Amino acid sequence: MIETLIAPLVQTIEINMPCHLGFHLRVVGRFVTLVKRFSSTIRVRKGEITADGKSIMGLLLLAVAWKSKLEIEVAGDDAVHVISGIKEFFDQESVSLG
Repeated sequence: MIETLIAPLVQTIEINMPCHLGFHLRVVGRFVTLVKRFSSTIRVRKGEITADGKSIMGLLLLAVAWKSKLEIEVAGDDAVHVISGIKEFFDQESVSLG
């Protein structure tokens, strides 16, 4: 039997933090709730530091301030849906008070 290994789909997005208060606990909590619905692996990078996108503590340790640049990498079968959800999330956060 021959097994075929298929690499997961990898998508990336860059976000400039739209929330005036940065990536604080309330926003991080909503973000983690969103991304935990998906099976993909999510990595969030700020500068040289990378955190698990499904970890509240990891994301808080990034200390993301307003207008900071984030790189978000999503790997998995539902990566396209995750990226779409993340875009929508940050669009909504830019409208809210954060």
